[in-house]
Amino acid sequence: MPSIIQFFHPGQEHRYDKKYRDTKPLLKDWNSSDHRRKFLLNEGTYIKNDKKHEGKLLFWGEWEPLSRVELIKPENQSYSPPYGVNPNYLHIPFLPPIDQLRKYHDKGIYQNTDPFIFGNCFIYAICRQKNQSLQELEEGSLIIFGSKVNHRFVIDTVFVIKSKHKYHSLDDVKKMNLGIYPEIATKFIIDKNNQINYPNGLILYKGATFDDQVNGMYSFLPAKIFSGKVIGFPRFFMPENFYYTHYKDYFQRSFIENGMIHEEGMMNFKNNININKNEIFEFWNFLKNEVLKNHVLGVNFSMPEEEKNLNFDYPFTKFNIRNENFISFLNDNKTHSKKC
Repeated sequence: MPSIIQFFHPGQEHRYDKKYRDTKPLLKDWNSSDHRRKFLLNEGTYIKNDKKHEGKLLFWGEWEPLSRVELIKPENQSYSPPYGVNPNYLHIPFLPPIDQLRKYHDKGIYQNTDPFIFGNCFIYAICRQKNQSLQELEEGSLIIFGSKVNHRFVIDTVFVIKSKHKYHSLDDVKKMNLGIYPEIATKFIIDKNNQINYPNGLILYKGATFDDQVNGMYSFLPAKIFSGKVIGFPRFFMPENFYYTHYKDYFQRSFIENGMIHEEGMMNFKNNININKNEIFEFWNFLKNEVLKNHVLGVNFSMPEEEKNLNFDYPFTKFNIRNENFISFLNDNKTHSKKC
């Protein structure tokens, strides 16, 4: 039977790199340190009133490759949240030219992106799969990815498993026809023999989509429509009434201290196994309806484009990127959706 997993991953916010503080725009190089989250602006598809729409979306997520960065002014923040934290930086994701991408691979110290929400479907393929139970998840399982911020679990990705695929090598991943995904995610965990460093292999899970659902469910993340002005907002957290329902049992234990809800757990996961598919749908639907009160459901995100005008000297001491590309993206409210 399928499962419900509360999945903790690192929650600190990416900023720009100080070594590029004089560039315009500011830049964040491919991350070579601990995983973090980014507050992102990207083209995508979202669900509102049970219908699909396309446009630019603001959302929290993981993107470890490069991004242009803009500081978010205090007056451009949403309300001051009792839990969670407003973002300080806006990131617009992009990719280096393919020849520069190989230099990152050759260096071999850069982070993968997991879960990966860009392209035709969401993908979860690496994180914490040394734990065998995370390689045994069934179709219809629900993974709630999030972080602990200000004592609370804040959610960035709701992942419904559609299918699973075993892989041992880069060739196995390439056979899945995922576009450029292997180059920007799984290739960074491959050794020189194109093998992964896990004797029993890993599982690549594909997420259910709005057009290809599982038991009436699909993967999504909380997003807001970009209308020409960047407004920062915290990651989604559960309403207080959640802690008075049986749904709370799917999460780590919680308690009240000084009038504030505190949730246990930090860098782990809770796997609730053998859950009836109807119960999973009820919980997914509860999540969906709560998110929709103040967000839209981001269900597909265009693969970030290659920045052909990126020009840097290895090891990345000099950037030359055209600022007008960044400005035009912010100002152009037309959508140019591309999928892998």
